[in-house]
Formats: sequence, C-alpha cells, structure tokens
Amino acid sequence: MLRRILIAFCLCLGLVQLAWAGTYDDAAAAAQSKQYDKAMVLFQKAIDENDDARAYNSLGTLYEMGLGVKQDYATAAKYYAQAAKKGNVKANGNLAVLYERGLGVKQDWGKALGYYFTGLNKGDGKSMNNLGVMALNGEILPKNISVAWALFASAVNRQDREAPHNLAVVETRMSKAEIEQGKVVYKALHQVNAKKPPMDIMLDYLGWHDNE
Repeated sequence: MLRRILIAFCLCLGLVQLAWAGTYDDAAAAAQSKQYDKAMVLFQKAIDENDDARAYNSLGTLYEMGLGVKQDYATAAKYYAQAAKKGNVKANGNLAVLYERGLGVKQDWGKALGYYFTGLNKGDGKSMNNLGVMALNGEILPKNISVAWALFASAVNRQDREAPHNLAVVETRMSKAEIEQGKVVYKALHQVNAKKPPMDIMLDYLGWHDNE
C-alpha cells in the first residue's frame, strides 16, 4: 500500500532544522525529548520574540497531533497558515493535507493543490510525495506512473519519511522504459536555471494545467 502523509508529524519534519541559536533550538530539543508542555511554551516564546516561522509550523504540528495540548485541527491550520505566509516551506505540505482531508478546515481540493504546488516549487518533500500518490492513482491529477516515480524520487532526496517506501513499491509496477522516462522527468524537475517552476514542468509531463 502506498503511503501518503496524512498526519504531519515527524520531529525531523521541522522541529530540528538549521536554526537560530536560542529559543527555537531549545523548543526543538524539548519536543525531541517529548517534553511537549515545555516545547509549547518555548515555541510560543520564539514567536513572541522573533516571529519565527518555524515555531508557527511546529506549534501547528503539536496541535495537529495533540502533543502537549488537546488535538485541534482548526488551530493547527491557523498556525500552518501563518508559517506558510511567513515563508516556512514545510508548512505548505502540512496545510495542504488538512485541506485535502477536511481536517479543521472545509475540504477544498483547489487550496490543497495550491499548497502542494507551492511546496513542490519550494522543495517540500511531503508535497512531492503526496503529489506523487495523486499522479500514480490518477487522483485529481492525470495518471502517470513515470511522473509519480520522479516525484517520489524527489521526495526521497528531501528526506520525506514515506517516499522511500513509495518509490520502492512503484518501481515494482514499472517497465524499464517507464523508469527511464521517470528519470527524464526527474532531471527536468531539478534542472538548474529552468525557465519554468517545477509545478509547470510536472504539469507539462502530465499534459494538464490548472486553468484558475
């Protein structure tokens, strides 16, 4: 079974990143140690003192998972939205999942795809992985196993936790020619100084564009 990240929690997800020294690092360490009450306070402090986009994303994760606080998808969505607005890359995939599943927000595939596409353009592994699942299954996106392979391979390189499994599974279903085409798509997605963003390149290979 292919794995799509529906719940956005992995402490490596955004709680441990190259970070400013100080409050955020302390909060991340507390979260890693499962001291969630302490982490909640320190993430909030990072917001109050530095308006830290990563802290918004991390608080969203804690609310989504109900760690140190009662599970609350609506509050998670608000924190993710703030994080995305302030430029946190991982928040795009996290927020997209909530819109895709209708968790804490009204289900909206248009908004979900919008955040996934932004995540793809900015290098978010979760967005790549979940778009790969859509392309593989022909869910919203046109079905294309080679594009799915390229997206899973991209997500692996971004250290998405589900992508290695998905890539291994999809390869068992592919012909040699389909894998070679996947490599062509992968190279196109990662070409330096490309004239188009990865989203448009992906949609070109799918033969489909969002007309909104």
